[in-house]
Amino acid sequence: MDVQELEAFWWIAQTGSFNRAAERLYLTQPSVTARIQSLEKELGQVLFERRPRGVRLTDAGRALLPHAERVLQAIRKARQAVSDLVSATGGTLAVGSALTTSTYILPEILARYKAAYPGVEIMVRTGRSQQIQQLVLDDTVQLGLVHAPVAPNPELLTVPLYAETIVTVAHPDHPLAGRGEITLEELAGEPFLTPDRSSGYWSVVEQFWASAGLVPHVTMELDSIEAAKRMVMHDLGITMLPRSCVEREIKLGQLAVLRVRDAEKLTRETVLIHRRGKVWSGLVRSFLGVLKDMYGVDIDLGAPAA
Repeated sequence: MDVQELEAFWWIAQTGSFNRAAERLYLTQPSVTARIQSLEKELGQVLFERRPRGVRLTDAGRALLPHAERVLQAIRKARQAVSDLVSATGGTLAVGSALTTSTYILPEILARYKAAYPGVEIMVRTGRSQQIQQLVLDDTVQLGLVHAPVAPNPELLTVPLYAETIVTVAHPDHPLAGRGEITLEELAGEPFLTPDRSSGYWSVVEQFWASAGLVPHVTMELDSIEAAKRMVMHDLGITMLPRSCVEREIKLGQLAVLRVRDAEKLTRETVLIHRRGKVWSGLVRSFLGVLKDMYGVDIDLGAPAA
């Protein structure tokens, strides 16, 4: 059953006239007649009774009308859904995010995006960076925000977004908090907390200690950054965390940053990952525009979808 035939049928039913239906469809009256004849032939039923002042539906036509309306409405919705994706006025954006990024960075990104594109629904999936990488490869999410380094994969493209320092934090009343620059040797005897050794940035911390030929005096192993933060806030030791994770507590005076010599080399990079060669909608491109405004990166995904 042809959609154009159903459109002609619906307009004739609404206007009661082949001529008026032809005007609405920007067609000639013979073209509309041909479409109805083709539809009637397929159904094996006459759909309209010809009368002196127009036409009216037969029993078969009345039976067909609600189904034709549902089909045409579904087509209109489908067209609108695609249009919304292009214009970023609707649809669903699926983003994958590493755990710490989803907690401390992603809320601001999404708040800015929703302010600019309120009609878009957002789905967020969180996990370890390698888990998010797989979600991108599986097309479960359109884009991923993860921490470098990313395991090489010929199907993925990686775009650096920003780098942040990893800072050493202690309770504000800690004896070292009021000092100037301190050495790693001075920290070696302090109670040290590990906030989830499987976290991607922790290998950078371990390499930093190892490069000095030292090992921290670990007194507590925790499974989250938040837990480690709370322990430090209760003066139970010191730890090293990405700056974004402790920015608020530093501003409130709940944590103090220790100035450790050579610690400027302690950084963590957050990157955007996406599938190579995909055709991107305006919805995704609008999200990338927000990232560009926030971080000054220009992400080239190729030509937009037609």
